[in-house]
Amino acid sequence: MTTDPTPTPDEGPAPSAQGHPDVQRAFVELGRLMLDQPVGQYLQRVADLASETLPGVDGLSVTLVEDGKARSAAFTSSIAAVLDERQYEAGFGPCLDAAVSGGTVRVDLSGEDGVYPAFAALARRQGVRAVASVGMPAPQRVVGALNLYSTSQDIDEETLDLAKTFSAYAAVGLANASLYGSTARLAEQLQQAMSSRAVIEQAKGVLIARLAVDDEAAFAHLAKTSQRTNTKLRDMAADIVARAQRGELD
Repeated sequence: MTTDPTPTPDEGPAPSAQGHPDVQRAFVELGRLMLDQPVGQYLQRVADLASETLPGVDGLSVTLVEDGKARSAAFTSSIAAVLDERQYEAGFGPCLDAAVSGGTVRVDLSGEDGVYPAFAALARRQGVRAVASVGMPAPQRVVGALNLYSTSQDIDEETLDLAKTFSAYAAVGLANASLYGSTARLAEQLQQAMSSRAVIEQAKGVLIARLAVDDEAAFAHLAKTSQRTNTKLRDMAADIVARAQRGELD
């Protein structure tokens, strides 16, 4: 499992993929889409184009988390919809953790996954071999993730680089949607979203120093503890930071 930041659409796809005709056509179409169309319609087209373009991806969905409630705003397969819903019901999973943290969470299902064991077992029963969720930037009161499901192979770094660009286009659609309330409300929700991501990064820093682990292992420890204690990821991160400030983790 890996976590890392998400780029903006201006950064474009990975250099090794820029010359591929399907990739070029997908981003040309995304650039031409009207952003004042219904947000669900826009996100479904982003999902469809990503599914058609990303190699080895058999199912794809877009998770939105609004006021603490998660839903799939778009999906391209029944497997993606089912696995998303199971995560929402449980309150834990890679798509939710990616949405809240803003990073990328990758789960290799070829072996036993120690971070999301229940989800991993369900995904394997559905014939899924690899899962990756790419967090979207948080321009509005909605945060979310682009979720990739593969039944045939692992999801490599080049595919993730492309997925991050699709994710950023989805975020642009949200940023330009006019249905998300007043300016004051938007500012409040954006502040909450960015605060959550900041405290998660702080907690990872505490765990890296305390456990002498890397960024990936620190996030895995945080996510696993969150599930074991049935505590939201953001609340678990805040607790770790608070205890570190009080010297209780020494």
